[in-house]
Amino acid sequence: MEDNDLIWRFIDGDCDEAENKALLQRMEEDTDFKQAVEERQQLDEAFGTLELEQPSMRFTTNVMENLPVLYQQLPTLHLVGPGWVKAFWGSLTFLMLSTIGVSFLSPETYTGSADTLSRETIDITKSLFLPYKTAIILLSISITSIFLILLDKQLSRRNKKVA
Repeated sequence: MEDNDLIWRFIDGDCDEAENKALLQRMEEDTDFKQAVEERQQLDEAFGTLELEQPSMRFTTNVMENLPVLYQQLPTLHLVGPGWVKAFWGSLTFLMLSTIGVSFLSPETYTGSADTLSRETIDITKSLFLPYKTAIILLSISITSIFLILLDKQLSRRNKKVA
């Protein structure tokens, strides 16, 4: 334990008997340590004579009135540029459309009645260099990218006409 903490615990009376005994013995042997303890005791006595400050009667009201000013809504338009917002929404749309495209365009079919569903996979992997799911994912990514580029150009033209 640090000496400073031990001295303050001694002054507050929080030390047990063994710590008190060791501290008193150290004070007899070390004059610098004894002087440090006496300085802190004088400081503690000086603080004990001071009057505690009380907040004004309107303290709570003043604080509560200033809270809305401290926690006002910050404008976020200046924090994030319009290019980043477009990129976020574009990538979100891209992910959604590619997920939908992959789920609808996968070449797996289910045949049979509801009781006995059997899964048949169309074997097109022999005709492609890539596995069929990879090809479908790349196709949906390409189509979605083209769609988003065209949509962005159309919306940019529309915004220029309005402004």
